[in-house]
Amino acid sequence: MTGIPAAVVAVIAAALDDYRLTTPEQTQTPHGAAERAAEYLASSGWDIHAPQQDRPRAACPHCTIHHLITQTGRIRRHGPHANPCPGSGTPATQPAAA
Repeated sequence: MTGIPAAVVAVIAAALDDYRLTTPEQTQTPHGAAERAAEYLASSGWDIHAPQQDRPRAACPHCTIHHLITQTGRIRRHGPHANPCPGSGTPATQPAAA
């Protein structure tokens, strides 16, 4: 993995702090926080690139959703950070089109 510039981390931290301070706690969502971070990055001059759509994916044996395959040939980690899907990291045996 490439290093993330400290300036990027600082912009994301500022966006998340702003989101927590300006959005009522009961309406905060991960999606809303991500949108705020993306807005801050774009307005700070950082480019946001969408991943290529032709990257191989495989069905998770646990949740059956198609997820990206890592360079080591395993299904990428997915699900909540504190409780990832049990299928995360399993060998990808069923590649599918994007």
